[in-house]
Amino acid sequence: MAQIPYSDTNDSLSVEVHLRHAADVFLVDSNNYRKYTSGQSFKYYGGHYTKTPVNISVHGAGRWYLIVHGGGQYEYRFY
Repeated sequence: MAQIPYSDTNDSLSVEVHLRHAADVFLVDSNNYRKYTSGQSFKYYGGHYTKTPVNISVHGAGRWYLIVHGGGQYEYRFY
């Protein structure tokens, strides 16, 4: 599995993702990332996007992982 981007936060976090093709873009916390990697159903922020850029914001301390499915190469930045 490719390296999954992540960021740690004490309060809130936003991510901007530039896609080359339509893709599923998910931002998940550590608990849901574990569920994702073990093949269980998981809760996420995001969805399926056909336009770029994709902007997702979350609130809550901890580590957040960015998962992108089906879009090929992409660029992102956490802020």
